[in-house]
Amino acid sequence: MKLIVTDRAHQWFKDELGLTAGTGIKFYGKTYGYTEVHHGFSPAFTREDQPIEPVLAVEKDGVNYHVDELDEWFFKDLVTTVDYNPKTDGPIFHFRHEDADDGPDVAGISKEQEEHPDASTGASQH
Repeated sequence: MKLIVTDRAHQWFKDELGLTAGTGIKFYGKTYGYTEVHHGFSPAFTREDQPIEPVLAVEKDGVNYHVDELDEWFFKDLVTTVDYNPKTDGPIFHFRHEDADDGPDVAGISKEQEEHPDASTGASQH
């Protein structure tokens, strides 16, 4: 698990949220949406100056960017890059598997299942 916050994204967070040394951002997964490796889930963030049980943290200019233990499932075995998207004037997230292969989806239904209405919804089948 690795977290990369680009300088452009860091500047956006500082400008938009007034971040200074000693403040922080928590990244987490939420329902709905998709990423390169998630289907049915997407990334989100919130201001959280004091991490609660962090499992992953990066500090830039004294600002703490982190993932708490409850959200480890969303980031496990991934390299997460948070960058700035000038078209939307906000952060954009990119994910890839740490081993750089085309591993299985991390969570939710596969893109193929999502595109075929007769496919499973991703619920456990025993």
